[in-house]
Amino acid sequence: MTNERNALPAITQETKRTWRRTRQDYSAGGVVYQHLPETDLVQIALIATHGGQRWQLPKGSREPGETSLATAIREVAEETGIESVQEAFLQTIDYWYWDTYQKEVPELVHKLVDFYLLHMVAGELTDTSYEVDAVGWFTPAEALHVMTFEGEKGVVQQALTLLHRDADHSESVA
Repeated sequence: MTNERNALPAITQETKRTWRRTRQDYSAGGVVYQHLPETDLVQIALIATHGGQRWQLPKGSREPGETSLATAIREVAEETGIESVQEAFLQTIDYWYWDTYQKEVPELVHKLVDFYLLHMVAGELTDTSYEVDAVGWFTPAEALHVMTFEGEKGVVQQALTLLHRDADHSESVA
């Protein structure tokens, strides 16, 4: 079979059930945010890949023996330069894709990604990682507008709901 993605079948329930080379991958990442001190506005860090064409949340593969949370914090630091701490587990998303890289027969991959709400505690946003083409701070509206993947947009919306709920709660306690 050719390695060209255009020649691959659509990923359907039938393909998932019958394709002979499949694997499951586990990753983790984060919605890492900061509050701007002057205004208390929230900004979210995103990375760009594929020549700057795909804006997405920082994430990556779990290493052997590593927890999902440790993966998320490590990957955010590696891909953005930001050190962060967990505020909440958000959700696990899953998706399927074709892995054709150096494969005679493409593999059908079922990827599960755990996402966490992470608060920036140190570091400086940088795109020095070979894995990313660019990084940036975005307002929530900007982030949702430029992000490529719908599943990750849902994760950001969940994070924003938590942040707004926490802000409303702290105002009512004060």
